[in-house]
Amino acid sequence: YGSIRDVRAMHLVKAPFVYVHTLAILVHVNNILNAISFGLVLGMTVEVAMGKDGGKHSNDLPKLVISLLMQFCISMVVPFLYLALLEVCVCVSQPFTFEDSKIPSL
Repeated sequence: YGSIRDVRAMHLVKAPFVYVHTLAILVHVNNILNAISFGLVLGMTVEVAMGKDGGKHSNDLPKLVISLLMQFCISMVVPFLYLALLEVCVCVSQPFTFEDSKIPSL
């Protein structure tokens, strides 16, 4: 008797809903890893720029600044695209719950 309820409950959960949650986890983990990576590159660049490393890596400063700029671009553009795709997935997962997609009726 309880297993019929389980089957009916599983039927109510749509496959795109589970997919959207999986995608949301991946997007958020990617954002966290991008933030950590950018913080590490920023820390290394600031350390060399301020001379806190004892001047050992002063020749590498231009490379570190370029790496910092590239990491900034990657940390801003890629998460923006992932979040946009996540928003599209949410709209596909629940097509008739938003005011913009309601079908007009009398």
